[in-house]
Amino acid sequence: MKYILLSTLPLLALAACKQKNEFVEPPPPSVTVAHPETREVTTYKEAPATVTGLAEVEIRARVRGFLEERYFNEGEKVEKGEKLFLIEQAPYIAAQKEAAANLANAKAAHQLAVTRLNRLEKVKSGAVSEFDVEIAKAEVDQALAVVRQTEARLTQADLDFSYSTILAPNSGRMSRALVDIGNLVDGAQSTLLGHITDDSKVRVFFEVPERGMISFLDKRSEDGGVKTDKLEKVRLTLADGTLYEHPGEIDFIDSRVDPATRTASFRAEFPNPDGKLASGLYALVGYPSKFPNEEHPNSVLVPAVSILRDLAGDYVWALDEQDVVRRRGVETGTTVPRPADDPTAVPRRDMIVLKGLTKEDRVVVAGLQRAREGAKVDPQMEGDPKPPTAAPDKDPEN
Repeated sequence: MKYILLSTLPLLALAACKQKNEFVEPPPPSVTVAHPETREVTTYKEAPATVTGLAEVEIRARVRGFLEERYFNEGEKVEKGEKLFLIEQAPYIAAQKEAAANLANAKAAHQLAVTRLNRLEKVKSGAVSEFDVEIAKAEVDQALAVVRQTEARLTQADLDFSYSTILAPNSGRMSRALVDIGNLVDGAQSTLLGHITDDSKVRVFFEVPERGMISFLDKRSEDGGVKTDKLEKVRLTLADGTLYEHPGEIDFIDSRVDPATRTASFRAEFPNPDGKLASGLYALVGYPSKFPNEEHPNSVLVPAVSILRDLAGDYVWALDEQDVVRRRGVETGTTVPRPADDPTAVPRRDMIVLKGLTKEDRVVVAGLQRAREGAKVDPQMEGDPKPPTAAPDKDPEN
């Protein structure tokens, strides 16, 4: 038995050597591809700006006295003519009474001078000298001047009294009170009490380079104003990168270009119905550029994530007819938001491709890390349902 087992070992080894160790090549990696999209888009050039209210008014004291009352809640809206502050009124009431008494005294003196003149004029000629009559006339004029002077003092006293109650000069949002109750305020020094900002609309001022300004000049009206109906809307991007929901209109273009900066000042106005903008905010104003135009009526766009960059410049991974990855150098423009069918979806931005692609090309938009030059891949068109995965074959039962 021992000899039989030993004799079979060489036969088993020979059979094992005849079996080939064949290498099975792995399947090509799968990537998602898409054709470049062509559509008409409006591109924007952006300029930094600061948001200001439609009207910003400083509230200052116009008379001297101690601050007695404050009628508003800080940060809330106030209406035009609404009470804001009260300065002590007792000194101004006394000044009104004194001015009224002086006016009554002046009127009485004037009436007395008029009566004396009338009597002198009724006396028979020769009984009173002409000099006395002239003196009486001068006394009447002098008394009348005193009346007018005291009337002016009474008017000033009334004005000072009215200034002791500070009213809102316009509607808007009130700032915090800059002076506490009980402090002395002075009209001579124009003590600042607070601010009112009308933010029902906001304005932004921004600078446009000279070359960009030229395209706006033909949109002026004959009187030099701006034809807003011929200008596209401008947009506002806030400091956190969000796009403000309400577009604005350019309502002012400066009449000259600054020779030092070669820029011109523009002003745009934006509605602010929900109070989402506040004066002083930093923002970027986006104004339409010339692109697209007659030479580029439709733009070629790809997802911005598919644009790669190396020392040679921008490029994309594109597939040839054999599904082999090829590097394709491109010249890019600006990014634009992509219209979303689902408003709740994560927003995606597209990149404008000026040169290097056509709408028939297949560009890798997902699985970029699996793509490399000359590699064959398994492409899946973006938006197509994935094919079902085939179940593995079961081993036949022995």
